[in-house]
Amino acid sequence: MEVTLRQLHEIVGGRLRLATLAPRHGENGRIGRVVVDSRQVQAGDVFWGLPGSTFNGGEFAGEALARGAQGVVVGNRYVQPAPRSWALEVDDALQALFKLAAWNRLRFGGRVVAVTGSVGKTTTRQMIRAVLERGYTGISSPKNYNNHVGVPLSMLAMDARHEFAVLELAASAGGEIGRLAELCQPQIGVITRIGDAHLGGFGSLDAVAAAKTELLAELPADGVAVLAGDDQRLRRAAVGCKSKIVWFGRSLENDLVGTNVESHDGRLMFDVDGTHMSVAVWGRHYLSSALAAVAVGRLFGMRDAEISRGLADFEPPPMRCQIMKVGGATIIDDSYNASPVAMRAALELLRDISAPGRRIVVCGDMRELGEAAAPLHRNLGDQVVTLCGADMLVACGEHGGDVVAGALAAGMPASRAVAVDGIESLFEHCQDLVRPGDVVLVKGSRALALERLVEMLGEREALTSH
Repeated sequence: MEVTLRQLHEIVGGRLRLATLAPRHGENGRIGRVVVDSRQVQAGDVFWGLPGSTFNGGEFAGEALARGAQGVVVGNRYVQPAPRSWALEVDDALQALFKLAAWNRLRFGGRVVAVTGSVGKTTTRQMIRAVLERGYTGISSPKNYNNHVGVPLSMLAMDARHEFAVLELAASAGGEIGRLAELCQPQIGVITRIGDAHLGGFGSLDAVAAAKTELLAELPADGVAVLAGDDQRLRRAAVGCKSKIVWFGRSLENDLVGTNVESHDGRLMFDVDGTHMSVAVWGRHYLSSALAAVAVGRLFGMRDAEISRGLADFEPPPMRCQIMKVGGATIIDDSYNASPVAMRAALELLRDISAPGRRIVVCGDMRELGEAAAPLHRNLGDQVVTLCGADMLVACGEHGGDVVAGALAAGMPASRAVAVDGIESLFEHCQDLVRPGDVVLVKGSRALALERLVEMLGEREALTSH
């Protein structure tokens, strides 16, 4: 952002302190990159000390200044600025960050696309960016910057050069999507689908739908909602949306329909109104993300041929259905996160991959499901058998026993299903389990960090090959 220290002070308020040896340009100097983790501060950055659940970021202001921060923003805390630096004390550091992001949004002349939904948010966001970059200059949320801290930080990257910004919005309870959408003021809102992720925070699927569609209430009357039309719960929840709606999906009742859908050898292929599209991803479940990107590209005035080239350039994010070879076995690394609907999609992918050996499911807990956790995990075990036809199951975590119970009830022999406690036990069980020709799905919630198992298997193979 092109904002001076004086402007920052005017925008967020508070008490500004300059060091006795003042910054070289005083209050007329431009502020640097905003960083909220003191360990990532580099020379010239501005450290924003946000409150946390277990500590206050302002406690690390001194460390940030020692690392070369040009200044710090802290909530209700006295900080003596180091030479050539400054400190800005505000009532609420998070609200101050929202004020700065809102100020930058008012200056932004491009179009903002907000993406939410229960699954596929990150992939959809990145596909949309891949498409739009064929004809426009813009930004998208980095990494998983999709919450009350990540969204305003993403917005600080918007500047006069950019013609678009694709922002990802996430929530674990009602009201959060609405607040983030009010902040970023999107002209286009994308909802991937409604699923049973974060049921512990929302309580029911209808509550999930209500939370995700908070985005629609913040769209302007001349805005556009791009919605997954095969999701009947989303169709019901979107009633009353004042903006135009573009429905996408496979059924003919949608405005944008994907036809001739095929998925094999790491490519998803489909047609839209006679134009062939091809994306380098494994699994049919990526069709929803791709169709949303097509819809947004069209709203920007792009031709389908341009959109097709943008999708062809797309590179999937890590730990999301990444296929790799380890010791003659095929590993599906889908370890980034897990929910019931995402687990089902991953099991369908495992089912559809040809395997001379066995199909093995290595799964971790699906978190934040509340009272529905036990039955949903038992249903997962049932799907491992009835949907996927897996030969073996290794379940890790608090609900590993529920997953195994579901698999046994569906007919999997007890000798082929096991529940383990933690990642170390998981590795001990898996290191001699996987054989050449096997296909192994590794998937679980982010808290379990099952990518460590993938790394361990790779390291073991590297050692044995030498």
